[in-house]
Amino acid sequence: MADESREQRLKRLSGNAKQAAKTGRAVPGRFIPLESLPDAVHVARESAVALQTFGGYEAAERVQPCFFPEDADPVFTAQWVKIEWNTRFAHPTHPELLGSLMGLGIDRAYFGDLIALEDAAYLYCLDTVAFRLPNEWTQAGRHTIRVSPIDALPDIALPAGETITLTVPSLRLDALLAAGLKLSRAKAQDLIRQGDVMINHVENLHTDAVLREQDLISVHRRGRIRLSEVRGLTRKDRISVTLTTMLHK
Repeated sequence: MADESREQRLKRLSGNAKQAAKTGRAVPGRFIPLESLPDAVHVARESAVALQTFGGYEAAERVQPCFFPEDADPVFTAQWVKIEWNTRFAHPTHPELLGSLMGLGIDRAYFGDLIALEDAAYLYCLDTVAFRLPNEWTQAGRHTIRVSPIDALPDIALPAGETITLTVPSLRLDALLAAGLKLSRAKAQDLIRQGDVMINHVENLHTDAVLREQDLISVHRRGRIRLSEVRGLTRKDRISVTLTTMLHK
């Protein structure tokens, strides 16, 4: 199931904020991507309520917003579930796990980040979904999986990403994206034009957007690329850069 449009999300956020103002109680909402945070802040100000968000861990790309009066405390209703498989025979990838989850027909706004490791995966989702998943989510591609709710994300080593130094013809988005994903420039441009690429969590359709140090490129279902360092020009007038990539395999 596709994610909701910005207009649909804004309407839902506005409704949550107004409900918090009317009832005087905290109103936790469904998940939003980080690029929707400015909209959430705007509707909170319009309704004169406070806003806090939480995505289960510090680096979350999707977060649950909660609107609440200044004299109340925020409430979050999401929880972690653990996804396991027989590591001798199964090795589901992040795309396989996410694709099978989306295939259940559950609205994308009901779950946040999916962290896929070598021997298990962890999903942060609303409690109503966490209750359903053990019975409904049993396959990821051709792999059999087991899902169980857990109290908190365990102390795991989150994927740290790969650091690579290479040269690019320019600091344009399409050039850096092609280098980070090891794609042709034309394929990178296609991803940008079809709306699959964000810069610093904001959708960008311009292939010629120029990036700066520490800018973050997020690519739908593929991962993230950070321009960690611009090292300077080479003798052949190319630009030496360091990229930190965290890609879904």
